[in-house]
Amino acid sequence: MRKLPPIDAASNWSAWSPARFQTADARDGFLRSVADTQDEGWAAQAMPNEDRAAQVRWRPRRFLGLNDIAYAHGGRIIVAIVRRGML
Repeated sequence: MRKLPPIDAASNWSAWSPARFQTADARDGFLRSVADTQDEGWAAQAMPNEDRAAQVRWRPRRFLGLNDIAYAHGGRIIVAIVRRGML
């Protein structure tokens, strides 16, 4: 299992999550789109040694916009659901 960079506790960014794409060109298009709009509260970078994957993170209330960009490029963001405490 790949170890992702740690969460920056000084900010309100999410943890890095993987995003998978059908082709390297689709992933590269996604990375260009995110770079053009990174002030929207999200970030992405290529995942080393994987030409069809990226790692992404976002600020609160920004996931859906980032997910829309990934989907538009034929990708999907893989998010682990963590349950904290009992309901």
